[in-house]
Amino acid sequence: MKILPRIYRRLIKTIRFTLAIPLSLSFAWHHRSLRRTRKIIYVVTPPPYLPNIGDHAQVIAIRRWMKKHFPELPVIELDMDQCKWYLPAIRWLIRPDDLIFFHSGGNLGDRGIWCESRRRLYIRSFHDNKIISLPQTIYFSDTPVGMREREKTRRIYASHPDLTIIARDPQSGTIAEELFPRATTFSIPDFVLSLPDRSNRNEKTSGKILLCLRPDIEAALTDEERNQIPRIIPYQTAFFDTTFSASIKAGNREALLIQTLNYFSSFDGVITDRYHGVIFSVICRRPCLVLPTVDHKLTSAIEWFTEVPFITIARNLDEIPGKLEQCLRGGDRSVPDWNRIYFDGLPARLGLKLAPTELT
Repeated sequence: MKILPRIYRRLIKTIRFTLAIPLSLSFAWHHRSLRRTRKIIYVVTPPPYLPNIGDHAQVIAIRRWMKKHFPELPVIELDMDQCKWYLPAIRWLIRPDDLIFFHSGGNLGDRGIWCESRRRLYIRSFHDNKIISLPQTIYFSDTPVGMREREKTRRIYASHPDLTIIARDPQSGTIAEELFPRATTFSIPDFVLSLPDRSNRNEKTSGKILLCLRPDIEAALTDEERNQIPRIIPYQTAFFDTTFSASIKAGNREALLIQTLNYFSSFDGVITDRYHGVIFSVICRRPCLVLPTVDHKLTSAIEWFTEVPFITIARNLDEIPGKLEQCLRGGDRSVPDWNRIYFDGLPARLGLKLAPTELT
């Protein structure tokens, strides 16, 4: 009974490989002028059918950062599928002084093995190039699969002579130090914090709280607990998730992000277990109550927000009413200068001293 699925998988793999050849040739020809130009290869970005606005907001922020700090370097961006399909083209186009950046996110581990397999592929393929993995939450499950994938990642990453792994929270930073001793490792927050402030001081209060809650396997809340929240707080509520029902094309990223931020701004406060739910709240200066996930993604990342007076964490359902009131009472909506502290100095920290430009 297992033979047919195996044959089917091989057939699909053969078809994809056959289709990838002309796609890669076309891509190489289209970008042939960049073969003699130093450039950035930015890979493992979200394809349109992964419609999480948080992931796409990271692309917006990272591309903006690249434009500011490396204005003379053209950027080839490849999503999770394209970076595999076009690998032969990239091998032909790449120069030893080209920079390879891996997209940021929360998938360096066995739960994000699709993305992790792409990073491994590029680390094995481009030993002569500097590779930088932008801020990642690192988490391998304590299971036979998780331990096996952890060892595979450790071994492959150790083979590269010029690899930098940036963690997205302090606990991931500790894991990176232990797991990748040959690489350069450190921690900074998520790049979306580098986007401009979108607060509006003149807007009226709505008396509503946004529940930006994840319904997936990373959620610590059960469905019953999630649905109980509107009954334990004295406010009107609306449910929202950063994963949309329709695809997000590259050309629509900015408009959909602005639409999302405007929506966050229409609420008096936010309760969320999404990392980007927290960050969107910070950008919009909205009081935010953070709930844990099943891993350390937010319980560790909350350390970035210790100086943000309108952000706090509730460890369980019983703490939500009191902690929410604590958030809402605070009048101070000041935030650190994230760019000055973390992002503007990053090129020098990476040993990439190129002149920045001003963005409007």
